[in-house]
Formats: sequence, C-alpha cells, structure tokens
Amino acid sequence: MNFNGITSDAMFLLAINRFNDDKAFYEENKEAIKEGVIVPLRKLVADLAPTMVKINPEMILDPVRCVSRVRRDTRYTHDKSLYRENLWVMFRHAKNQLPTTSMWLEIRQSGFEYGCGVISSTPSFMEYYRKKLTENGDAFLEATKTFKKNKFKIWADSYKKSKADAAGIDGELKKWYDLKEIFVIKRHEGIELLNQPEELLALLKKDYKSLNKFYDFLHKTATEFNMENIK
Repeated sequence: MNFNGITSDAMFLLAINRFNDDKAFYEENKEAIKEGVIVPLRKLVADLAPTMVKINPEMILDPVRCVSRVRRDTRYTHDKSLYRENLWVMFRHAKNQLPTTSMWLEIRQSGFEYGCGVISSTPSFMEYYRKKLTENGDAFLEATKTFKKNKFKIWADSYKKSKADAAGIDGELKKWYDLKEIFVIKRHEGIELLNQPEELLALLKKDYKSLNKFYDFLHKTATEFNMENIK
C-alpha cells in the first residue's frame, strides 16, 4: 500500500493558498502542498490501479496524469483566480476522444466525492444515449442496482419538458431518459476519512467496483457514438 493519507492541515493549506491567490505565497508553500496533497493522491492512484484496470484495461493510470494541478488554466474562464481549493483524480479512457466515460474522485476542505459519468456529453451524444436506453433498458436498469445500494445518486439536471413522455418511456427508466447529462456521485461531508488510508482505499475499491456495469454501458455507448460521428 502506497497511500498514507491526507491530513486536515494539508487540506487547510490548500484552501488558504486559494484564499490568498498569490504567486509568492504559493511558491513559498508549493513543496508542502505537493507533499501533503499531490503526492498522496498520486499514491492513491497507484493503489487503485489494479482495480481500475479490471474495469477498463485502456484507462489512463499514470499517477501524474491522473491528478489535477493546483494552478488553474484561466485562459477560457471569467474566473481569473490562480489556484484551486479542490483537487481531483480522473480515470479516463486512454484515447483522446470526447465524449468519454470517466470515474473520478474530488477532494476539498469541506468533504470529498466520487462517481462515474460522461465528460462532454453533448446534446447529440445524449440523443444517442437515449436511443441505447430504449434498446437496452432492462440491461441498463440492472447495471444501476449495485451502485444504488452504495448510495450513489444522480447529480445532473433533467429537461423540464419530459422527453420520456414523448417517447412513451415510463417507470424507473424515465428519470434516466430525461437527463441533460449523465453523472452519478457519492458525497461525503468532512475529510476525516482522507486520513484513514486503509478505510478509504477499501471504500473506494468497493464503490468503484459497484459502478462497473454502469461504466461499461456508458463506455460502450460513448465508444460507439464516437465511431459513428468522429472521423
């Protein structure tokens, strides 16, 4: 086991760095932030890799590439703050195509969350996704059973005017059919568990495994969509 935990002091420093939003402050504390948060997250990726590769052998599992940077890219956003108070681990498919299915973990001083969904789920992709739901509804609902037991929830907006009603879709499948994008997330208030390495690693392994069938459905759908639409 490589992961040795992330302390509340390390998370507090990350938040204070975001509050100061000052290059000089960051440079002074850069090494402490790296050793307190970045390096432990990379170690966590290494520990989770054997589990994740069974879910998708083509996942990116390089610890450096999987962990986000503290410095923000401000070129395409109105928010020009330099640094983050949250960091994440992203397990993505190796091919650089969008939309793509991902599993992730995000941490901040107030708590952490993790889940599974489709990145860049454009309206055209979601239309394709709805087509696959219509064709494979029973298999999809079967894939949701395990992770629902582990308290994952949908965290995505739905259309105010139901597309499911127009398509004659009802029952449990309706809420999935009406989503504008597709993500399921499990949230934890507080960060005490981040500094309990064995407990956190066991929990993440169990919960990521419970998402396996759901991930497979989304990954297959995204892959087929890309093959048909990206030349």
